[in-house]
Amino acid sequence: MGQTMRSALALVVVFASLLFAPIAQARVTGEIAYTYTQTWQAAIRMIRVDLACPVTDRDEENGFLLFDYQHSGRSYPGSVEIVRSTDERGVERIRVAVQVSAMPTYVERMMLDRLTRKLREDFGEPRRVRPATPTRPAVEPAEPPAGAPVEVAPEA
Repeated sequence: MGQTMRSALALVVVFASLLFAPIAQARVTGEIAYTYTQTWQAAIRMIRVDLACPVTDRDEENGFLLFDYQHSGRSYPGSVEIVRSTDERGVERIRVAVQVSAMPTYVERMMLDRLTRKLREDFGEPRRVRPATPTRPAVEPAEPPAGAPVEVAPEA
């Protein structure tokens, strides 16, 4: 096999691998320090009003919002997922995932940053969760060692 034939074969293999490679689906996630309801309301307003994106589907109970992100005259499908969870102390945690197909990750990062900023502007500073303070078991006063002087309070 000649050098030209090997080069052509290598080019075909590279082209075929690019052609049939799976499309990367990036998404940006972050934890939000606001309530689920506040996060949902801010996400809807941000997508519909601030970004003027048409909402194609939404389900508040299951925490998803589908929309069409408009850029340079084209439309790209996007989603916002809001997931509730509870940590080991029983504190509610909110995780948000933003995904816009065929757009660079910085678009999703911009949207998540904008949502965080919108929450702060609309609802003030986020709630602060204080770390749980361990409770001490009640300690009964120890008896003085044998032979130690005992103080007696004077009578009034």
